[in-house]
Amino acid sequence: MPKSILSVLTLTAALSFVPASTAFASTMPAPISGASYNPLYTESDWMTLTVPVSELGGTIPSDLALSASGLPEGTSIALTGVSQDGAYAVLAVSVARSDLSVAVNADSLVTLTSGDKVLTSFNVPVVGVAYNSSF
Repeated sequence: MPKSILSVLTLTAALSFVPASTAFASTMPAPISGASYNPLYTESDWMTLTVPVSELGGTIPSDLALSASGLPEGTSIALTGVSQDGAYAVLAVSVARSDLSVAVNADSLVTLTSGDKVLTSFNVPVVGVAYNSSF
C-alpha cells in the first residue's frame, strides 16, 4: 500500500475514536445581523457592541433602546451610550447580576428598538463566574 494511503487510513481511524464534541469546533447561532460577538462579561461596564447603522434604519435614533432576553434571573444588559464610527453604531453596554454566587453562561437575544419599532436583534454570549462568599 502506498505510504500516503496508509497515512490517510491511520488518520481516519484515529479520528474515529475522537468524541464528536472535541472533533469539531462548536459554533454559536449566527446573529440576525450576520455579525458575531465576543462574550459580554458580568460586572462589566466597559464593553461595546457594534451594529451596522443600516440595520437601525440608516441613522441612530435618539430613542434607541436595548432589551435582552435569555439571561438568568437577576442578570441584565443595559445600554449606557451610543456613538457612531463610520457605518457602525457603537453601543456601550454594562452587564450586571444580582447574585454573584450564580454562574452565568447564556446566549442572550439582544433586541434594539426605537419607540415601538424593532430595528434589529442578534445573539450575544454572556458569561460570568460564580463567586464563593468565603473569599
